[in-house]
Amino acid sequence: MFKRFYQQISAAFPAKVAHEVSELMVQGGFEQLSPRVFMGFATFFSFCVFLLFFFATPFFTENSALHLLVPFFVLGVSAASFYLFLVMTAESRARKIEQILPDALQIISANIRAGMTIENAIWSAARPEFGPLQDEIKRVSADTFGGTPIQDTLLRMTRRVRSVILERAVKLIVEGISQGGEMSRLLDEVAEDIRSQYTLHKEIATSTLMYTIFIVFAAVFAAPLLFSVSSYYAEMNENVLQKRSADMSGSGLTGAASQRAGVSGLPGMSGAGAQTSGIAAFTVLKGALGGMMG
Repeated sequence: MFKRFYQQISAAFPAKVAHEVSELMVQGGFEQLSPRVFMGFATFFSFCVFLLFFFATPFFTENSALHLLVPFFVLGVSAASFYLFLVMTAESRARKIEQILPDALQIISANIRAGMTIENAIWSAARPEFGPLQDEIKRVSADTFGGTPIQDTLLRMTRRVRSVILERAVKLIVEGISQGGEMSRLLDEVAEDIRSQYTLHKEIATSTLMYTIFIVFAAVFAAPLLFSVSSYYAEMNENVLQKRSADMSGSGLTGAASQRAGVSGLPGMSGAGAQTSGIAAFTVLKGALGGMMG
């Protein structure tokens, strides 16, 4: 009963949107669930949350603008959460397959060197420790033994997994099968290339994380600190200069002499000197943070 109700709700969405949601669900491993049912449930749930906040918001605020802004904002967040859930699930499944793919390719290569055909070698590589890749290998083998060419079944697998690395590897394998190349050597090289790419991506991600931490630290802590220090020096210098100017005008000194007076009674420290102190402090902190990054 609920499935039919959800399907009727999702009828408001165009077929293109349903197709995109269907692809994400397949890539995330939710093939048994209808995309129309998922879309209908997401819409119904988001609308219920919208009504809840629409009637609850007036009890917490008297601002009439927020009475509409808050429910619509929550509606958008709820709908986006369902979409992000599908994307993150598909990405997580793809990362798991990418991590185990080199080992699977090497097992297939060893099976081919042992005298198996490419179809039997792929079927024998389906192992429980491979996780989601085991399901994909079993499906490829089932379609292949059912009469579908191995090239087509491998290309179909790339549409069920949200992975550029797997897509490139499969294209190389399909090209090698079509041209009749030495498959065992090709699979070993592809596996080694995938490992190198994965290692490089991890190094790039680590470096990016360090720079992100540096930027966040500089924006959240360093910048306000330097701004407060420079503002303090500027205000203190202005107060001292005004006091000196008043004292020296009373004793007959010229305004030029008061400008040469320093901060806290030290000669040679003017407004520019305070700014220089702030710049120097920023340079020292920047050098310290740079040393941490290095």
